[in-house]
Amino acid sequence: MPFRWKLGLAYLEQGKKGTLMPRRGSATGIDSSAILGAAAESILVTSTNLDPPGPEVIYANPAFEKMTGWRIGQILGQSPRLLQGPKTDLKVFANMREVLRRGGVWEGLAINYRRDGTEFWMEWSIAGLRDEQGEIYQYMAIQRDVTARIEMQQSLRRAQLAASAAERARVNLARYFPPKLVATLAAKDQPLGPVKQQDLAVLFADIVGFTKLSEGLEPADVMQLLRDIHAWMQKVIFKWNGTIEGYIGDEVLAIFGFPENGGSGASNALACAYELLSSAQDWNQERARMGQPPVRIGIGLHYGPVVLGDVGTADFVEFTVIGDTVNTASRLQEATRRLVCDLVVGQPLLDAVRAEQYDPTQAGRFANLKRFGPLDIRGRQERVEVWTLSKGED
Repeated sequence: MPFRWKLGLAYLEQGKKGTLMPRRGSATGIDSSAILGAAAESILVTSTNLDPPGPEVIYANPAFEKMTGWRIGQILGQSPRLLQGPKTDLKVFANMREVLRRGGVWEGLAINYRRDGTEFWMEWSIAGLRDEQGEIYQYMAIQRDVTARIEMQQSLRRAQLAASAAERARVNLARYFPPKLVATLAAKDQPLGPVKQQDLAVLFADIVGFTKLSEGLEPADVMQLLRDIHAWMQKVIFKWNGTIEGYIGDEVLAIFGFPENGGSGASNALACAYELLSSAQDWNQERARMGQPPVRIGIGLHYGPVVLGDVGTADFVEFTVIGDTVNTASRLQEATRRLVCDLVVGQPLLDAVRAEQYDPTQAGRFANLKRFGPLDIRGRQERVEVWTLSKGED
C-alpha cells in the first residue's frame, strides 16, 4: 500500500470503535479531518457488514463527491454498490470478503458509474480500521479515477495490435510479391483488392523425379534441397516481377501481371521460364562439383483469365488463383515428362507476348521454341496448341 494511504489509515485509527472521529491530534498538532478533506483521492468509509445487504457508507470526502457526482448527504447510509452498473465486472469482487475478513488489504479495478450514469474506471484499495484492541470497526476505501490511464493503455494496445497485424500482413505479402511491391501493398487497407477476374500469365515449375531423388536422402536433407531450389526460383521469379501464389511440395506456382500489370506479364513469364532453366543448369554444375546428382525442372506456361484474391484470417492471408488457365498451366508442366522437354508453352501465351511491347533483344530466344501442335489436356475437352523447348535449346 502506498505510504500516503498508510498515513491516512493511521490518522483514522485515532477514532473510537463504532464512530469515525477525525480530530486534531494534541501531540502532533495535525488535524486528521482537514487531511481527509484536502485529500486528492476519494476516501470512503463504511461499516463492517460484509454479508448482504452489505456495508453502509459512513463517510465520504469531497474528492469522492467530485469523482462520482454524489453529494455526501446523498451517499450516507447507502451501499457502495450504487456505483455499480451494467458493465461492472462483479468477478472482481469474488475474493473481497475473504481478504477483508482475514484482515488483509483488498485491491480492485473495474468500471463504475457516476450519479449521472456515465462510466469511469475506478481503482481502489480497501483496508480495515482497528481500535485499541486490534478489532476492525470500519473499512476505508481509497479510490481513484484511472479512466485516462486505462484508455491510454487500451489505445496503446490497439496500436500494438495494429502494428503487429500490419507486420504479419507485410511478412505474408513478402512471401508472394517482389520486394519493391511489398511496401506499396502493405500500405493499403485491402492490399490485393476484392476478388477479381483478369487475364494473367501462369507458370508452373516442378522438380522432375523428385520422389526418386529424395528416396536416398534423410528427411532434413530433403527439406534443405527444397529450400535451396525454392530460394533461387524465388529470386528469378521476383526479378521478372512475378508473384508466387504458392509452393505445393516440390512445385512452384507463379503468376505475372498482378497486382501491377505494366503490359509485359506474358513476356516476363516467358523470360522468367528461360532464366529458371538457365539457373537450374548453373546450380547443377555446383552440385556436380560436390558429387551430387543433377536436378531437372519442368515448366508449364499458359495465359488467360483467372479468378484471384486473398483468403484467410486477420492473422494469416493466403493468396489464391483458380480457373481453367491455372489448371491448364499445371497440365502443360506435367506434359514436359511425356514430351521429354523442359518447357511447354500454350499458344495463348505466345499470342499475348506478340501483343506486348517486350524487349526486342529477347526475340531470338523466344524463336527457339518449337511448335508441337495440338495437345490433349487431361480434364479439358479442347486441345491446346503448344510449343516446346528442350534442354540445350534455350
